Amino acid sequence: MTMPSAHTLYLADWVIPIARPPFRRGGIVVEGERIVAVGSEAQLRAQFPEAAVRDFGEAALLPGLVNVHAHVELTVLRGMVEDLPFVKWLAALTRLREWLSAEEVRESARAGVLEAIRSGQTTIVDVGATAAGFEALCESGVRGLFFQEVFGVRPEEAEDNLRPVVERVRELCARASPGVRVGLSPHAPYTVSASLFRRVAEHARANALPLCIHIAESRAEVEFVRYGRGEFAQIHERRGVMWRAPGVSPIRYLHDLGVLAARPLLVHGVHMEDEDIALVAESGAAIAHCPKSNAKLGHGVAPLPEWVRAGIAVGVGTDGVVSNNACDLFEEARFGLLLQRAHRASPVLLSAELMLRLLTLGGARALSLDARIGSLEPGKDADFIAVDLSGAHMRPVDDPIVALIFSARGSDVRFTAVGGRVLFDGTSITTLDEERVRARLREIRARVRQQRARIGD
Repeated sequence: MTMPSAHTLYLADWVIPIARPPFRRGGIVVEGERIVAVGSEAQLRAQFPEAAVRDFGEAALLPGLVNVHAHVELTVLRGMVEDLPFVKWLAALTRLREWLSAEEVRESARAGVLEAIRSGQTTIVDVGATAAGFEALCESGVRGLFFQEVFGVRPEEAEDNLRPVVERVRELCARASPGVRVGLSPHAPYTVSASLFRRVAEHARANALPLCIHIAESRAEVEFVRYGRGEFAQIHERRGVMWRAPGVSPIRYLHDLGVLAARPLLVHGVHMEDEDIALVAESGAAIAHCPKSNAKLGHGVAPLPEWVRAGIAVGVGTDGVVSNNACDLFEEARFGLLLQRAHRASPVLLSAELMLRLLTLGGARALSLDARIGSLEPGKDADFIAVDLSGAHMRPVDDPIVALIFSARGSDVRFTAVGGRVLFDGTSITTLDEERVRARLREIRARVRQQRARIGD
């Protein structure tokens, strides 16, 4: 009786290791959770003659995509909060979110993770007010980092705001699957007091917890932090909350509070000046770049070229589909590159190669996971995807990186594996019941739509 091979050889017409240039007709060999070899088809077949073989043909093999910022629990609200100024958009989103039950939020999060896996995302950084995103990450088998949001604008209540969150994070850490980590996310300067920012950062550093912050996202935020005026200041005044503007940029504000010393993942960073970029680079903090959300909400164009030149670890995030409206990192990278070229009037600014690196090894570096994922190399975890190159919108392909960044869609992904485990086989997700989740999502959306019509919101 022949024993099944311990090795699986995955082949494709193109291999894009990221750590070295792409090459034709090759593949990778996976044993258990790890990649054990990368090379040409002839070389790998000779070295591993007993290996089971899966040949994707006219496709590209590459590392799994790393989404460094998402809000999967908001998936069911896609397309429901449109064409509003940012502060009004936040208020409308908050109101809709409050209509969802705990069970509905969990199903919404599952739907978001399903979409991500189908589009080739093997690592997802999710930020949420509830544990729904955490549970969806653990159930699905993806690699992930869940940030529990922290809110509290009254300085005198900082300890009371932090205490229950610390307990919740402790509980989540105890329940986490091997590939999922947990961290803290003090939301933003207009929803978190200076005292609470300090306490969260201190707790994160003392307990080796990752930190994530929405920062320098909008002009309204800059006006609030630097000048103490605008819509966020008015909201504080109406709530009877004392706010003394520090009179500096949002990034400088985090630095002065000691928060940058915790090396947080900074989300958006649209409004950053040279001094801010230098402070981030010096601190070792990383940045989650979300160009589509930044543009759709009218925030502006982030200084991506300057971040890259400063050596900052940058990854790309989709943000939530409520502000995007697609969880597609190929589309995100394409839009981000084209936006920069249009904004700077330069046809050579950035490159397809750089953007693909940000989707993979760059994102891994932003999460301090680059020793384990982000490239196809022997010894690394077998997080990889296969992308179909046979579509009419892709052919002909001479440079697979150019094809992926300028032509590919998330729907071109044909295979997704994390740690050698197949999560998407080209037909269906193997770890979650897609049909049930989709049906439930339709029901939830119909209920929310009816409630909205009834209330007249």
